[in-house]
Amino acid sequence: MSRAEKIWYPVILVMLVITIFISMMVGASFISPHQMILALNGSNPNQLSIIANIRLPRILAVMLCGGMLAIAGAASQAAFRNVLADPSILGITSASDFFILIGAMILPTFFAGKLLFAIIGGLVALFLLTRGPALRSPYRLIIIGVAMMLTFTGFEQLFSNGFGASLTGSFNGITWSQTEGLLFLGVSGMAAAVVISPWANYLKLSTEQLQTKGVSASVMRLSLLLVVVYLSSSVSSVVGTIPFMGIVVPNIVRYLVGRDYQTIIPLSMLVGAWLLLVVDTFGRIVVLPSELSAAVIMTVIGGPFLIIMLQRKNFNGIKSS
Repeated sequence: MSRAEKIWYPVILVMLVITIFISMMVGASFISPHQMILALNGSNPNQLSIIANIRLPRILAVMLCGGMLAIAGAASQAAFRNVLADPSILGITSASDFFILIGAMILPTFFAGKLLFAIIGGLVALFLLTRGPALRSPYRLIIIGVAMMLTFTGFEQLFSNGFGASLTGSFNGITWSQTEGLLFLGVSGMAAAVVISPWANYLKLSTEQLQTKGVSASVMRLSLLLVVVYLSSSVSSVVGTIPFMGIVVPNIVRYLVGRDYQTIIPLSMLVGAWLLLVVDTFGRIVVLPSELSAAVIMTVIGGPFLIIMLQRKNFNGIKSS
């Protein structure tokens, strides 16, 4: 473990624990630490119900989604060799949202329909994205991805008009059953990403170098992209699109600990969980008694972040190593 890892892992963990504690207290009704202790002791069943049935499942779901989207971003950047690659910008999550809507129209009572159609949508976007010359130009990849994102978003708005089935990127009203589903999907997907994280490092090499090592670049790239689709589609099936997580978090982590994906991927999981929890907690208190969705706040954060990265003088679009 490098010196940077020894510093940042405990720092992020402490920040995450503090944010969890704050998130349990704030909301439509404030619960002080003393009231929280009384509630956990059974002295206040109403506040205990708020903590156990409303805030805890939401906190866990937010952290899972943050970690999943951050890892999906890091894996997509490795696969495309492009630090701007992200499932939301590349149109993968928009395609998932659109196919979820189509699935709700075709099979409204199908139990696993949302996840199935989300994955199908993500795979369709991935197929369209990897055809032709997009992979050879970092800027062309982003332009094609943004065009697909806008196209699928437009179709979603067109078909959802009057249907009311679109997802909003908000965690309001999330239940334990949804959180348990996310837990299974998130743990399996993030574990797969950590296991194949060495492949992300291999993809920094040229095709010729990989051939001399007897390693298939196409197999490694496809494996990483399938994990990207699985993770981002899983989040979309529960809360919809939360943009820019996959750009902001991996690039911050890359700045903190370097360019080794065996470090970037697991640390992105923690930083993503913390950042999205901060965003969601802020959204719950900034416009009380209403709230702002995590998607709206991440758009406000991620848009300027992307502009700054594009305007960096030394940015070449492929520097993901």
